[in-house]
Amino acid sequence: MLKEFFNTLAKVIHLRSIIGYNGLVFALRKTPVIGKIIPDRLYGTAFLKIIYWIIHVIKEVGVLFIGKIFGLGMIYLASFIIKDAYIDYDMAPGVSGSDIHACFALTLFIVYALCGILINIPMFRCTPEKEYLVFMLRMNAKKLDNTLLVYDLAKYAIGYLIAGIVAIVTGCPFWVWLGIPLLAILIKLFGTGVQAISFRIKSRFHKPMKVSAFSLVIRIICIVIAAPLLLALIANGYYVPLYTVLIACGVLAVLGIWGLKVIMDYEPALHRRALRDNIVKDQQVMYKDRDTTKNFKRIKAKGSVKYNKKGFEYLNALFIKRHGAMLVAKPIIVTAVLFVIAGLLAAEFIYGYHQRFGGDNCANMVMHNLLNIVLFRCYEDPLLPFAESTLSLFLRWCAETHLLGLIVPITIADNSFKSTQAMFINCDNSLMTFSFFKQREKIIKLFDIRLIQLIKINFIPALSFALAANCILFITGG
Repeated sequence: MLKEFFNTLAKVIHLRSIIGYNGLVFALRKTPVIGKIIPDRLYGTAFLKIIYWIIHVIKEVGVLFIGKIFGLGMIYLASFIIKDAYIDYDMAPGVSGSDIHACFALTLFIVYALCGILINIPMFRCTPEKEYLVFMLRMNAKKLDNTLLVYDLAKYAIGYLIAGIVAIVTGCPFWVWLGIPLLAILIKLFGTGVQAISFRIKSRFHKPMKVSAFSLVIRIICIVIAAPLLLALIANGYYVPLYTVLIACGVLAVLGIWGLKVIMDYEPALHRRALRDNIVKDQQVMYKDRDTTKNFKRIKAKGSVKYNKKGFEYLNALFIKRHGAMLVAKPIIVTAVLFVIAGLLAAEFIYGYHQRFGGDNCANMVMHNLLNIVLFRCYEDPLLPFAESTLSLFLRWCAETHLLGLIVPITIADNSFKSTQAMFINCDNSLMTFSFFKQREKIIKLFDIRLIQLIKINFIPALSFALAANCILFITGG
């Protein structure tokens, strides 16, 4: 069994090096000047293949181990710094330094590992070497997936054990150094088991067994929100007892054993189907396979245009009228949600002024500070209603240092892809079949009208995000 494992692993690594080498030669041959010099026989040069294989193995070891060693090493170092701060400021009275060190090392590692499985669970990701072995050479998909999973788990264990050097230097307890690699393996098994169960449910309802891009975005947003909250709790001196963290580790260990059972019971046919649905393709192929039936169902067959519009302006207005549910609904919903959030923030801010300074001075102080922050970018009166609030300080820190984080929700709310696809790729491309439209002036004129329409569709949501950001800055005094 062990010999079979190493044979399968050797085939995968060998295929990866061959695919990488051929891709490199192909890219060089496509280069304008160098491509004419490089001969075709370079594909079959054994000496260069051996050199590339050695470089590939070194890269595999470096990428796979160095990241894990660096990540856990930073966790050990951060827990050591937090331990010294807690001891100096007596934030955890009656608790020894080793317990504080172990508590924060385990807590930070659990968050780190859970964030890792949220954004990267590659067991069912069908890379080119998997596609070649499973669908061309008919290798057992379950055997291949399990082999690579064991290989990943071994890298976790070895990398985290090597990172124990930092644990020894910083004085972390010995049992933490040995326990974290085992905990990492169990958390990885838990995440893979959850994905396997999700794919099994999708298979039962005859849905594609693939990772949804929307769920990935939601998971990334959860991580972005959770990480600063954890840092805020640590900065404010909150301490979770070590036995509570150990109970959480025990729960994760049980879930990891459950995940292992799920993976072992997973049928080879489900492995094969999951790999087929998660084949790594380039964007062009993915675009051709894109399902647009849902969008077509939202198009209204009837519609009329008010006002006296003619020509291409009438055509564009009729198009927007009939595609309103697809193009306009999302920006309107996003704008409404943002205005509600901004209104609640502003109401809470004014209510805080009213409670602190009374009704007579409330409106005067709010308008006075608003004028100052617009003209001079600062408050004249430092007496803010939430000046001592941790939430206010946290929001101010986010608004002042991570304002570019608004790119994430703006990107989610952006409707340009659907709008561009519906306008240019579907509608205007179809117009090219008519001879009257195949004129330079007419194509450019309709293009200009479409471009202005795209700006109109996305302008209000973008403006709403800007107002919400400025509202946060104003409320927190940033």
